[in-house]
Amino acid sequence: ATQVAARLGAALDTTVPVRALFEASTVSALAVRVEQHAGTGGRKALEAGPRPDRLPLSLAQHRMWLINQFDPSSAAYNIPLAIRLTGALDVAAMQAAVTDVLERHESLRTRYPAGPDGLPYQEILPAAQVLPGGLSVESADDPVARIGALMSTGFDATQEVPVRALLLETGPGEHVLAFVAHHITADGASMAPLARDLVTAYLARVDGDAPGWSPLPVQYADFALWQRTVLGDESDGGSVAAEQLAYWQKQLDGVTPDVELPLDRPRPLVPSLRGGLTSFGVDAEVHRLLDESARARGVTLFMVLHAAVAVLVSRLTGAGDVVVGTPVAGRGERALDDLVGMFVNTLALRTRIDPAMTFAELLDHARETDLSAFANADIPFERVVEAVLPDRATAQNPLFDVALSFQNNERAVVDLPGLTVQALDEGALAAKFDLQIGIAPQRDADGGYGELWSVFNYAADLFDESTVQSFGRRFERILAAVAADPQIRVGDIDILDAAERERMATPAPQAAHTASSGTALPQTLRASVEEDPEGPALVWGEEELTYQELDARSSRLARALIARGHGPGTGVVVRLDRGVEAAVSTWAVLKAGAALVAADAVDAATAAGLSVEAGIVAGSAPDLPDVDWLIPDDPELAAEIDAQSPRPVTYADRSRPLRGSDVAYVAADGTGASYDDLAAVVARVHADTELTYESRTFRHGRADTLAAVVEIVAAGAAGASVVLIAEVSTEALADEWVTHLWTDRAGLGTFDPDALEDLSALVLDEGGQPDGQWSQVEYVLDLSALPD
Repeated sequence: ATQVAARLGAALDTTVPVRALFEASTVSALAVRVEQHAGTGGRKALEAGPRPDRLPLSLAQHRMWLINQFDPSSAAYNIPLAIRLTGALDVAAMQAAVTDVLERHESLRTRYPAGPDGLPYQEILPAAQVLPGGLSVESADDPVARIGALMSTGFDATQEVPVRALLLETGPGEHVLAFVAHHITADGASMAPLARDLVTAYLARVDGDAPGWSPLPVQYADFALWQRTVLGDESDGGSVAAEQLAYWQKQLDGVTPDVELPLDRPRPLVPSLRGGLTSFGVDAEVHRLLDESARARGVTLFMVLHAAVAVLVSRLTGAGDVVVGTPVAGRGERALDDLVGMFVNTLALRTRIDPAMTFAELLDHARETDLSAFANADIPFERVVEAVLPDRATAQNPLFDVALSFQNNERAVVDLPGLTVQALDEGALAAKFDLQIGIAPQRDADGGYGELWSVFNYAADLFDESTVQSFGRRFERILAAVAADPQIRVGDIDILDAAERERMATPAPQAAHTASSGTALPQTLRASVEEDPEGPALVWGEEELTYQELDARSSRLARALIARGHGPGTGVVVRLDRGVEAAVSTWAVLKAGAALVAADAVDAATAAGLSVEAGIVAGSAPDLPDVDWLIPDDPELAAEIDAQSPRPVTYADRSRPLRGSDVAYVAADGTGASYDDLAAVVARVHADTELTYESRTFRHGRADTLAAVVEIVAAGAAGASVVLIAEVSTEALADEWVTHLWTDRAGLGTFDPDALEDLSALVLDEGGQPDGQWSQVEYVLDLSALPD
């Protein structure tokens, strides 16, 4: 549609919005709409013209150049192509044909050095400098390994033309032609014209002739110059660049960048970009129904698939505000049809989803989102990110983690007489996103509907293959449901299979989310939120604070602490009576990666004349260079908290990575417990007291001890409820069905164990076993008996 609109506009010297093609139901109606604007002036024509001494990069190339300079050794943006040629190959003709193709396309013989001002420019070289000596021919005992090495080696685009080609002899009458180019040089849609030109040149060289193709109307450098002229300067409010950037700033205002899919592993600080691949075919009948439904509603199949992917992400994450990325070809001008180059751009499609809306209503919303996005698709994605998220994290993609690509490009076809040609599978691509869903509509031999071939390319750092396969099954069920009934409510779409429904219907104790290490401890609360967001985290009388509320409040406070400079290696003093704020503050400090400091420790340090800021305690105290008091009712802090996002806090938000050896708690005597220490104690509580989501815990005693911290963290990690009681008595504990009592030996005398029928566990601060009257309690854990 974008290509049709661009070409209509060029033919009629006007600008035809993509929306006009959808709002005019017939060709005659479209003609009326377009005629109203004919002759009013369209975009400057794309044509070859004078060139400056230094050729600038296109905007998409500049983005690729920055990525390449960040890590020239990375092969993440390599585009591979490998074909097996079986039969009587004319090797000399193939070598000459490859050189012909390099000569035809300047983009395939361009490198990108930086000038004295630091800005990159295009340096176009002779073909002989790209492949010195021509296409190399090698014998290979292990062609898979040789091709893999070729494809997985990065380029430094400032020093070399980022293109490699190799012809391998793999056996009698069998060769493999391998080609790889960096994305700065080409895109996926470039493979079709590249293949056409290679076939034309080879057939000509076999006959002893030069290829007789028509000259290209423009080269990539002409496009780069034209693009900058058309977009104009952002400082000019009336320019295309300024108008499109303003659209994206408004469209993506307030977007939450890290709505995460359920991960199998924590996100690493530095992604490896290792990709995994799983694929499947959606039934041809579902394909037909979806396509017919799209036509009836005046939308495209892509819009239907976009809405379905948004539903999938929403159901997997619980988010009502979903952003899905998608590439756009960027080849609206006819002069670009036969050109090899980097034209693709990325769009961030934001969709707001309400479970009560029908899929048809969601589809209308997706239509408006997509049409507006396509109308503003010229401004580079990287510039949009800079404007919308200037302080983005570097460990994950900005704005979205899930991308959708719709594979309707012309296919690269290499058909050579006398040769059997077979495209080789290069395996899983590098994972540029957490999850990239590629969908290619198929047709059968008679032109009827075939499968919707779906490929899920995923980050192997984060997911197991089985997890992504389950995402695929859910996606299939979403497509089948909306194909059968477009009026189905989004919240009514059943994404579970029979086995999953049976497991859901079978009650089972929920295991505690025990951290495998101290660095994972802050994430255990989030796991409980995902299990049961509305479950009660804290209970007092008729009131309760849900896990979702506890997570949101503690995340806001954690971000406020981080903004104040707190994180690993700093301390936060929490002097609070037992209550809601104690739990919120405890989790907030841990999420920030800082240390909880007992108020008495600060008092002791002050009395000894020590500087609280320089290190609050003597002797065995850990060195905490900065300590701050946490006073929740401080108006200044309250305002800072309100300004923060409630989204989950990740490692990327912290001042530095959290280590297990970092201090998590400082006691009144100056001794400290690390995050690993705290995780180990919490694990013992889970293992030795059967603390589960059904448990209800109560602590009797001081609220600023390590045991008090352990209770809050252990309960939160298990999904249990912490009970708050104002007037402590046996009757009060019985009325609240307390199962786990935390106290010291002196505190045991406050209660009558015979009246506590629900009590199953005692957690004691001090050594020794309880009296025999407590013998009916199944589990007893003495915290003081644990290793230091």
